[in-house]
Amino acid sequence: MRPALRHIVLLFAAAAMLFTAACRKSTPQENGPTPHTLMFYFTGTQLSYYFSRNIDAAAEAIARNAAGNCRVLCLYQGSSRNSADIMELELENGTCVEKKLATYDMPPIAEGEDMTFFLSEMMRLAPAESYGLVMAGHATAWIPAETPSAAAAAATHPRTVKADYWRKMPSNIVTRYFGERYSDSASNKFEIADIAEALTATGTKFRYILFDACFMANVESAYVLRNNADYIIGAPCEILGDGFPYTEVLPYLLAGNGRNSDIDAVCRTFHDHYASTYGYSGSVAAIDCSQLEPLAEIMKRINTAGALDDTDPSQLQTYEGQIDHIFFDLGDYVDKACGGETLKASFARQMSLCVPYKYTLPSFWSNYGVAGNYPISSYSGISTSAPAEIYRYEYSLTDWYRDTH
Repeated sequence: MRPALRHIVLLFAAAAMLFTAACRKSTPQENGPTPHTLMFYFTGTQLSYYFSRNIDAAAEAIARNAAGNCRVLCLYQGSSRNSADIMELELENGTCVEKKLATYDMPPIAEGEDMTFFLSEMMRLAPAESYGLVMAGHATAWIPAETPSAAAAAATHPRTVKADYWRKMPSNIVTRYFGERYSDSASNKFEIADIAEALTATGTKFRYILFDACFMANVESAYVLRNNADYIIGAPCEILGDGFPYTEVLPYLLAGNGRNSDIDAVCRTFHDHYASTYGYSGSVAAIDCSQLEPLAEIMKRINTAGALDDTDPSQLQTYEGQIDHIFFDLGDYVDKACGGETLKASFARQMSLCVPYKYTLPSFWSNYGVAGNYPISSYSGISTSAPAEIYRYEYSLTDWYRDTH
């Protein structure tokens, strides 16, 4: 049985990985480290159509010489649950070619050490002075893969989570909405704590982790991952199936030959793309991981001082279409609930350091609860589940709760 504090999860569309290659298609030449290697972690089958388009978009940027001396590798499962490839996008004679470096068998259940293996493989194949990571798929922020016993949940709060709470509503708009579950013996779910351990085990702190997945700009997940990257890039709400516009984003991720990634431009480009194509769901933010612990310290001062008043959750900015909301804007919550003006001002100042880059459009799309567009009237770029009336027991097990109470 896993420790209680490991019930923080990312229901992430990541397929399981083996430690040995089933079929090595080619043996790359030994090369010295490049300035920067960008790794795409595209696994799972439900979004393979969109992943393929994302790879094509990245290839278009590389064809325009966006990579410079950097290397771009991709772990891609496609439509098969049984195998995945590591391939490199490489510029040759003015054209980007996809070079398959290795093929691996994929077991049905993923483990953290499998993620470590794949990331380490890409690092071995493309050694670099620094690394960036794009993780794409389905996600529901910190929400646990399995809720604790009904008795434990009821002891903390009389309301239990409905079995269909995370059921996607019928819609002609696709969002990157949920972890893939094929059967009782085949699913692709990683706990956030497992991801943090898997990334730590590579021995690398990433310059950035870009989550091309829903709800990942949440303080609970970011806090667990704070030692794994300089920046976490994501959205507090759902990301539409198209994901990030990599043709425009890649040059900023690899700016200055990979040494000067322009995180602000990455976020701004995402926003501008959705402003011009959809007119909604352009919410994105970059979290400076070095500022998360100071944010937690101020939040703890607010909590221990008893400065938080009861606030009507219906008056807060939310980021999904559920009747019982689970994701609330962190800045809006503290601003409306904190009665201590000095503490509130300190929190706001630290939030500006913690979330240095944030952009939004006036509304976001949700496929949960009642599918549709929802307004954004207050936006700090990062969400929290602190005011939620559901998952109270599970929330009390998060690292963020522990360190802010």
